Amino acid sequence: MQRLRRLKHAVESVTVSDVLGHVAPDSASPNATPAADGDASASASGDVRVTNLVHGEALPYPLCLLEGTASGGATAVTVAVSDGAPASFAVMGGAWKAAVDLAPGSNSLTLSAIPSGGDTTRLCVSYDASADGIGLPGTKAVRLVWLSTSDGDCSFEVPPPPHPGCDVPHTASDGAARLLTAGRLMQAATAEMMHHQGLGRRTFRLVEDVTHHRLPHLTTAAACRMDGQQLWSHVCEAASGCARRDDLIDVAVMSFSCWDRTAREVRGHTALGGGRLGLFGGSSVWSWPANTAGIADAFTDCRKVDGKVCLDDGGRGRVWALAATTVGAALHELGHCLSLPHPCLTVAADRGGGIMARGFDHLNRLVAVTEAGRPLTGVRPFWDRGCAARLRWHPWISAVGRVPPPGGAATSDGSRDEAKAGGDGLLERALRAQQRLYDATPAVPMPKHKSMAAATPAPAPTTLDDLARKFHGLLHRPAQDDGGGTSSGVAAVSTEDKLCVLSGATLAPGRNPSFAPTTDGRLTVRVGRDMGAGGGLGHLGYYVNGDNAGHEEWVADAVGHDGGPPAAVVLPTPAALRARLGAKATDKLVVSAIDTAGNMKSVDYSKCNTA
Repeated sequence: MQRLRRLKHAVESVTVSDVLGHVAPDSASPNATPAADGDASASASGDVRVTNLVHGEALPYPLCLLEGTASGGATAVTVAVSDGAPASFAVMGGAWKAAVDLAPGSNSLTLSAIPSGGDTTRLCVSYDASADGIGLPGTKAVRLVWLSTSDGDCSFEVPPPPHPGCDVPHTASDGAARLLTAGRLMQAATAEMMHHQGLGRRTFRLVEDVTHHRLPHLTTAAACRMDGQQLWSHVCEAASGCARRDDLIDVAVMSFSCWDRTAREVRGHTALGGGRLGLFGGSSVWSWPANTAGIADAFTDCRKVDGKVCLDDGGRGRVWALAATTVGAALHELGHCLSLPHPCLTVAADRGGGIMARGFDHLNRLVAVTEAGRPLTGVRPFWDRGCAARLRWHPWISAVGRVPPPGGAATSDGSRDEAKAGGDGLLERALRAQQRLYDATPAVPMPKHKSMAAATPAPAPTTLDDLARKFHGLLHRPAQDDGGGTSSGVAAVSTEDKLCVLSGATLAPGRNPSFAPTTDGRLTVRVGRDMGAGGGLGHLGYYVNGDNAGHEEWVADAVGHDGGPPAAVVLPTPAALRARLGAKATDKLVVSAIDTAGNMKSVDYSKCNTA
């Protein structure tokens, strides 16, 4: 039982994205670019390595995020795409990150260190523009919308002189360009964070053309009198009649948001997402990058933001922080549209939290190696494991971008080097490192549930991942004698505590998953009748008072997967599940199921009625 508690606590506290920075030297990423022959001399000559992409990898989106290392005292790395001019990116502590645009088709990336002297690294990455399927009937996509009022000029607000940003061009087309850059960054960030969870670079499809929409029945004065819920409802109603409404989620920015210098608050503003609309105010758009070339500068800009004269969302008083918080918050609201709730529990501030907590404040860490002018030391943003496992099956997340085959890293001459790359993939190495952390983690009592408000400041909350799927089998295997005359701790788990997996279960009559009560007060969750061969339940989310408190997952891509997705499961009793989640008897407990075809259904387990 001691071992089970240790595993339980470790999985609650650690995600794959966290352990990547703790991998031992012999478990370095297999995607790193091997050094040239004569590694000792190469390490002093300024070689550049790419650690997050393999040579020949194909991406279904145009914004390529790169990261890696540079040796030999390099101060910068240049990246040239095909015949384009090289762009320079800072090196700090031997690490660098870059963002570049890809053209449709194959792209040859040439990377060099400054000062030069080492070998040039070449990497081939392709962008399959046809893979997004935009325009095909039934294709799910995210649309970017630039909103204006009936009497507005569609421009966005910039701070007054001499404040930083006062000279930023702020016409409607300038705003649309910044929104498109932010949208592409959110798309690429989603892919990278899914990749860090071992689920491939899956992400949402993005409509590349920004839609300009004027709200005909809303004046600027009226908008500035509305609260966030009223604004969201008005915009949602205005968009209800658009074409392909069932296939589009809108990320909409209100150009008319304005700073009230007397009240020192922003009007016509909100950050609110749900259903088919994620709505965000436009008072911070001036801090967003205008194009891909401006991403590095925007997220490292240390100029001061004066909260007396303009919005300082997040309250950190720097341009880079304003950009990180607001673009990150837009992704957070999109997460709500993708059925992701806030997580439960509060952890140490340096954990950063997931995107659905306050981890969105640190979106800059995906593209920068410095923060506030100092070397980056904090945890990078991530989808917590519960979010990632749910997104894996969500209908808005592309099936393109599966886990790349192990090995095959890029070399200095652009070829594949299977021998040097090794045979293990990223997740295998991460899980081995995770296991070492489990072994070193003492048993700690389960923390109790704490509800998280949307505006909760640091310390940032993160998810309770309950038992990761890799170890879930421990709960429903028969007790085993460990060879020493004692049975394993699993024997202490009672029948009502188990999540029972049913093989060959009869399918439910409808399309979506269904919930049916059992005679002993539990619930059976079944997939719908339209589920194809090999399909089943993909994810169960446990939500306490609306917050994500734990989950079960069946992710076929993940290492350690112990069989296909089940057609049905029987949940623990409400009392047992509450005890596992640290929830009180008065807390609302909702179970939400998503199957491998993306169909979703929820139930209020407090009442055993369909929600």
